[in-house]
Amino acid sequence: MSLALIVLALSLVVVLLLARRRRVRRPAAAALAGPPGGIPAFRIVTLGLQGSGKTLLLTGIYRRLQTPGDRGFYLRVPHEQLIELNRWYRKAADVGEEWPRGTTRGELREFEFSVMADVEGAAEPVVKLGYLEYPGELLTDPDAPGSTAQATLLRAIAGADALVGIIDGFRLLQAEQGDQRGALLLEASLDAMINAMLPVRSPIAFVITKWDLLDHLHPDENERLRIVRDRLMATPGFADLVKVHSARRIVRLIPVTAVGHDFAVFSGGVVRKKPGGHFRPGNVEAALAVVVPDILRQTELALDRATRAELLAAAQRRMRMGPAEALRTLGGHLTAHAARVLASALGAGLVAQSGLMLLLDTLPPHDDPAERGARLARLGEADRLAEQYVQARRRVVAELQRQVAVLEAKLPVSRLGGDRWGDW
Repeated sequence: MSLALIVLALSLVVVLLLARRRRVRRPAAAALAGPPGGIPAFRIVTLGLQGSGKTLLLTGIYRRLQTPGDRGFYLRVPHEQLIELNRWYRKAADVGEEWPRGTTRGELREFEFSVMADVEGAAEPVVKLGYLEYPGELLTDPDAPGSTAQATLLRAIAGADALVGIIDGFRLLQAEQGDQRGALLLEASLDAMINAMLPVRSPIAFVITKWDLLDHLHPDENERLRIVRDRLMATPGFADLVKVHSARRIVRLIPVTAVGHDFAVFSGGVVRKKPGGHFRPGNVEAALAVVVPDILRQTELALDRATRAELLAAAQRRMRMGPAEALRTLGGHLTAHAARVLASALGAGLVAQSGLMLLLDTLPPHDDPAERGARLARLGEADRLAEQYVQARRRVVAELQRQVAVLEAKLPVSRLGGDRWGDW
C-alpha cells in the first residue's frame, strides 16, 4: 500500500471517530436542555363575579411583569395568549373604547405564565404559573342543563395550589353610598367565595379591584384599606373564613387598580373612562407576587419536624455532591416520603411535587459566596447547569419575598391574619 493510501485511510478513520464522538455527545447535550428535575408548576384559580375586574387584573399583571426591570425576572406567555392580552390592554387603555368584556357563561380561560430568569446568560423558564379565569356566575347560579362548566370549576378550585378571591371595588363603593343592590351583589360574591374557599387547604389571598374608585375614603392608603377591611370583616362569614385560614397561613387583602388613580370616574351610576386620563396600573404585581412565597410557606408548615430535618440534611448533601447527582440520589425515598406528607397535609396534587422541589431549591445554602464559587468551578457540566437553575429559582423567590415585605411595610393592614414568616 502506498504512503498516500495509508494517509488517506488514517484520515478516514480519524473523521469517522470524530463523527462518532459527535454523535455520542449530542444526546448528552440534549439531555442538558431545560432544568434537571423539571420546572415547578403551580395553578392559580381566581374567584370573583363577572365584571369584578378579573380580566383587567390579568392584563395588568402581565403588562407590569413582561420585562425584567430591576426584579431580575419577567413573565412570558404563549404567543396566542400574548395577542389576546395585548388586545385587552389596548381596549382598556383607549378612552374611546368600551371596557374589555369579561368571561361569558361557559367560557373558561387559562393562561400560562412562564417565569423567566437568567441561566448561564440566557433567559430560561424556572417556574410556571397557570392562571385560570372563569365566569363568576358559575359560583352563584345553577349550571345550564347538560353543562359541565360548573363541575370543571369546582374541580379546579379543589386542586388549585392557590386561590385568589376578587372583591369588586365598585360594589364596595355602591355599598358605602347606600346602594342596596350593590350591597347585595357584594354580599353574594363574598358568600360564593366563602363557600368555595372554606374547605380548601391551599393558600388564599383577597384582591380588591378598582381601588381607585375608593380614593375618597381617606387620603392615607393604609387607613383607606383599614376602612374597607373593617367592612369586610363585619360581613357574615368573611371573618370566619379568615379565622379558619389564618390558623395555617397568612391571609392578605391586596388593593389594586388596573387602570390607575386618574383614568376612571364614577358618574351616572356607572364607571366611565376619563377624557385625557392617565392609564397607570398600580400594585397589580402584588396579586401574583404573594402566591409563590405563600405556597412555599404552606409547604414548609405542612412538614413535620423529622421531614424538615431530612430536607435540611438533603440540601446540605446536595451542596457537597452536586445538584445533578443529588437529584438522582434524593429523588427516591426523600421525595416520595415528603410528597406523601404534603399530600396528606394539603390534599393537593401539584403542590406536593412542585412545592417540595422549589422548597428544596430555596433552602438557605449555609455557605459563603467564595466557597460556592469555588465549588461551582469544580462541578461538571451537568452539575453546573443544575446549580445555575437552582440559583435562578432562589433569586426569583427572594425577589418575590422582597416584594411581599414591601407590600406589608407600605400597607400593614393588608395582613388579615396569620403568623409572620419564620426562619428555618
